[in-house]
Amino acid sequence: MSKQLRLDVAQLTDVGRRRPHNEDNMAYVIPKDAQMMAKKGALFIVADGMGGHAAGEVASEIAVDTISKVYYQDDRDDVAESLVYAIKRANTSIHQRAAESVMRSGMGTTCVAAVLRGSTAYVANVGDSRAYLVHKGQVRQVSQDHSWVEEQVRAGLLTQDQARSHAQRNVITRSLGTNAEVEIDIFAEPLDENDSLLLCSDGLSGMVDDEELRSIVDQYVPRESVYHLVERANENGGTDNITAIVIRVQELGWEPPNARRPMRMTSREVSEEPTKIMGSLVGAPVGLLAPNADASYGNTPLRVASGPLTSTEGMASPQTAVPLPSPRSKRLLFPTLALFVLLIVALVGGGAFWFLGLGQLGVNVNESLTSADQHITSARVKLTANHPENALQDLQTAQQQLRKVQTVSLTSDQRAKLDSLNSDLETSTKSAITNYNRRYLISNLLCANTTTVSIASGDAKVQPFGLAVVQHNNKKFSYTEGYDYRSLYLMDDNQHKLGDKLKGVDGQITSITGADGHLLVLTLNSGTSYSLQVFTPDDSGALTTSDAKITIPDDQIKKGYKPLLVSAWDKDAYVLLTSTNADNTALILDYALDKVVGATDANAVPPEMQLSSANILSMAAFPGKQLFLLLDNGTVQSVQFNGGKGAAVNVGVQQPIYAPLNASAQAFTSKMAVPAPAPQIQATLLISRATSSVLSAMKVGGTPHLFVADGASHRLLDLNLVSSSSQTAPKGQTTGTSPIKVQLSRQYVSTNLLGNVKGIAADPGENILYLVSQTGPVDAPRTQLTIDTSKIPTDCQP
Repeated sequence: MSKQLRLDVAQLTDVGRRRPHNEDNMAYVIPKDAQMMAKKGALFIVADGMGGHAAGEVASEIAVDTISKVYYQDDRDDVAESLVYAIKRANTSIHQRAAESVMRSGMGTTCVAAVLRGSTAYVANVGDSRAYLVHKGQVRQVSQDHSWVEEQVRAGLLTQDQARSHAQRNVITRSLGTNAEVEIDIFAEPLDENDSLLLCSDGLSGMVDDEELRSIVDQYVPRESVYHLVERANENGGTDNITAIVIRVQELGWEPPNARRPMRMTSREVSEEPTKIMGSLVGAPVGLLAPNADASYGNTPLRVASGPLTSTEGMASPQTAVPLPSPRSKRLLFPTLALFVLLIVALVGGGAFWFLGLGQLGVNVNESLTSADQHITSARVKLTANHPENALQDLQTAQQQLRKVQTVSLTSDQRAKLDSLNSDLETSTKSAITNYNRRYLISNLLCANTTTVSIASGDAKVQPFGLAVVQHNNKKFSYTEGYDYRSLYLMDDNQHKLGDKLKGVDGQITSITGADGHLLVLTLNSGTSYSLQVFTPDDSGALTTSDAKITIPDDQIKKGYKPLLVSAWDKDAYVLLTSTNADNTALILDYALDKVVGATDANAVPPEMQLSSANILSMAAFPGKQLFLLLDNGTVQSVQFNGGKGAAVNVGVQQPIYAPLNASAQAFTSKMAVPAPAPQIQATLLISRATSSVLSAMKVGGTPHLFVADGASHRLLDLNLVSSSSQTAPKGQTTGTSPIKVQLSRQYVSTNLLGNVKGIAADPGENILYLVSQTGPVDAPRTQLTIDTSKIPTDCQP
């Protein structure tokens, strides 16, 4: 009886800690029929939807359903072709569904899918959902992220080390459904017994490092490891939906006859034996390893381009060695002599080729040096014209030309020219970086009147998360919530540590903020009962009893609304509720603090506004009842509260906002890659990775400013309004539709301190901003930052 593949499998998905909806989907199919299992194998899929609850969840569901059905309906024996065909069908279905509704325009999903058959795993991916192989105590990423930084690595503009910490590392370049055609990468991996395969969304891989993934998968059986993986991702922030499928190979299966699978090849086998090539789809590169491949253990990609699938008739087969001509064969004497003469001519020609100034391997040394010189000169002209981003592009091209000739033999004159151009390149690049930072208002956080202190705490559940600052009787108190969402702590700014857990707060904390000398705490009390608790601290900062405990209207909770955020400006406190029933719908309640504090009827129904907007992650209040909203797709919107129904509008930018470079002028040398100008914010205010971003607002020099802690770009944006809504619609009518524009006042940059801001709060007075940042593991001490935004050194650059 044929040996059958035996697997131990578990899967788990979780909404995470910051998202109101789960847009991930997952599925696996293990055929019960032995013949079907032997022919098609077992299928596993993870999809991470994009575009909000109304679109992302739909897209990921279509992907999972379509792939699982089409793959097993397809009668082809070739796993790679069949899997790619199924994913292409899913792409078409999502794209067509998106065209049916304006609300779903641009919806899409990432996808990673794997088929395990016999002793081989076939992994296909689109986007940044990942597949990892755990083999003999080592973990390796099988899939390849489709992101902006990976394209820069492939182009030679970034190194792998630079890519790992680059501000734009989460900008996705491929997804299912966003275009009519899609390009899919597929890899084949040989399997051993006790190997494990992990498929996951970026909500897991972005929160848990590779070594910790390996440790958990190795230590536990799949049904336990998926729970530990999700738990760890939540402990580290849970900023996105989290999905994981763990597959452990218990016994390898029988391979169908003539099955094409990767051959394990060592360097000795490659050099001493005829080359063995794994079959691939026609038109795909054969025998190439992925960037992270181990040559002794497979990982051969079959890159499948968009368009119709091709046949497999052109598969390569192992070639036999060709015997050398026998010297006894006189018929080969003259052809052999002719070949010898041609060899001599080639050697002579090669010498002439060299002495004419051309390098080895077809490199024209003089031409490359001349081209580099011209591009450096062009960069200097563009710097004079104050276009540093264009100058950097010229300098990148110059560096590429110089690197072409660094590995070939050069004459003394050529070597001197190369050294001189490298020196010019270094000087010009330093100048370009300096000018870039100056023009686009980029400041080093650590030299911009900023103080940083470590907040000591030995318990991960006590680590600061949200942040609020309250001023009472000329004293300022900082409050933070713990990771368990049930604890509130007073921060001891003098000793830089957290005080004891405060009493007086009832229920699970959802959101906190400070306003008008009060601390506002939004809580889930029990079941579905929510309250807004208002406290006035005593002279020690303690919270004795609440001034008001306002119950969120029960009728709104029954309609499916869930309180998520509280924000305030002066005496207005706004509570945001998101709908669990209606897509892209939210509700905002406006509580007047001077009316509810000490009032006999604090639970009176407040003014409310129904809002049409996608999933909201953060909110900041402005004067004039203006509210700013950060959506999960990275868009920043604004709406003016006026009761009735409102339509949030995208916030525009007066001028493009450029992202920070991944290099400093002071540290740059010609041996480093010239930094590439990252994608900039153009017409509308858009943050590339909203899940690690937070909004806040305060006055700077008497003028209201909006602050965005942009974790993806490791920066804090300081923005001021240049145009806003000036018309107020009558109650009950749509408002907030006038254009809102902001312009950049300053952007503060720090790779270590601004990549994962947990809380941000403004000084009740002016100018001072407080942040709490996570710079290490979940149980590492947090860092508190205090920034005086009114005092910026003129030469404070990264």
